[in-house]
Amino acid sequence: MRLALAAALLLAASGPAMAQSPEETWNMCFGPTTERTVWACTTIIDAKDTSTRNIAIAYRNRGLGYRARRETDPAMADFEQSIRTDPDYVESYISRGNVYMDRDQPDLALKDFETALRLRPGYTYALHSRGNALQTKGEFERSIRDYDEALRIDPQFVASYVSRCWSEVALGRLEPAVKDCTEALRLRPNFTNAFNGRGAAYLKLGQPAKAVADFDATLRLVHEQSLALYGRGVARRRAGDQVRGDADVARAQELEPGVAERFRRYWRLDL
Repeated sequence: MRLALAAALLLAASGPAMAQSPEETWNMCFGPTTERTVWACTTIIDAKDTSTRNIAIAYRNRGLGYRARRETDPAMADFEQSIRTDPDYVESYISRGNVYMDRDQPDLALKDFETALRLRPGYTYALHSRGNALQTKGEFERSIRDYDEALRIDPQFVASYVSRCWSEVALGRLEPAVKDCTEALRLRPNFTNAFNGRGAAYLKLGQPAKAVADFDATLRLVHEQSLALYGRGVARRRAGDQVRGDADVARAQELEPGVAERFRRYWRLDL
């Protein structure tokens, strides 16, 4: 089957394909997302000389390429075509759910993540993703149960430590939140969401100097990230540094006018 696909790819080759062998085209579509993923997967889809599952994977991977380019409409179309091609392919439901999350449609995302869990019970990424959808809906207790289960299955699943930290901050469980975000940073030292979550916990704990340090850490990694700028501004104000705090808040709101509401929604911080 793969040799037949290689022959078909040779016939399909044109433009950028001329520099790629059939095996390279295959690997480019089925490997990590790159600038040329869309082209490689399109070549495989158009060749139509492979299994149903491989075509479903090609549609899904091409969708990932579109999503990486922030082209959500063609990404969604490809994820849906992947599901139509092979309704049992779990990853396409996860990918479509992530686009629904991008579009702030957590109810639709939740359905896709639950379908993924029906197809593959105990799948840690699906558990984590469902937890994120629940968190977005403000259902923090339920989200924590999903993160707990994901971490029971895989104690190295770093993202679930961070997401559980964020839900714990929202619920006022601040010492466990600091512990979770700190563990995430031990496993992945430059995880900005962990710095931001721990910074929010320190704000609620009344430790603005520690909060400033964590938001500073994010801003050293991602210059002018609006969420961290806003958090640092609030923390500076609470530490008595009104001038620099006001400047941070103003700059954050200039970069993202809705950042204050997003900050409140994530962590239920009374600002």
